[in-house]
Amino acid sequence: MQNRIRTENSIGSIYSDMFPPPVPDEADLQIERRGDRQRETYTQEIRVEGVYIISVAARILEMHPQTLRKYERLGLIQPQRTNGMLRLYSQDDIRKILLIRHLMENLGLNLAGVEFALALVANLGTLRNRLRSVASNDDVKKFIDDEFSAVFKSMNLVVQE
Repeated sequence: MQNRIRTENSIGSIYSDMFPPPVPDEADLQIERRGDRQRETYTQEIRVEGVYIISVAARILEMHPQTLRKYERLGLIQPQRTNGMLRLYSQDDIRKILLIRHLMENLGLNLAGVEFALALVANLGTLRNRLRSVASNDDVKKFIDDEFSAVFKSMNLVVQE
């Protein structure tokens, strides 16, 4: 199992593009720092994204936590870790696990097939982004998006743009 192809970095970035996280309402953090009679104000935009520990993620997904650990061991998902090594599952991780479940239960793929399918989806997403970056006008970009949507639909994959 150690020799399996690891594509989580490319998959993670593709899924971020396809499944954007919810955007909070203009959350700005005002930090005031006082020292030596100087007062400086810094404005920093923060991005809030919900994360769940493994037990909560397992309840949301109606899966056993051991299944989530297995998916991580196989390299299908890559949850973030705290300093105490607790797994933190983001919305992107949850969506990816739902896609894995869809591929296994509805399309009948085994885990090796799921790994191949995730790599294929990631590569198609990368190709779509490259084509869009060289597209000359909006009509061509719309055509590219429509064609890739048709490809994903033909594979019974619902991919948000």
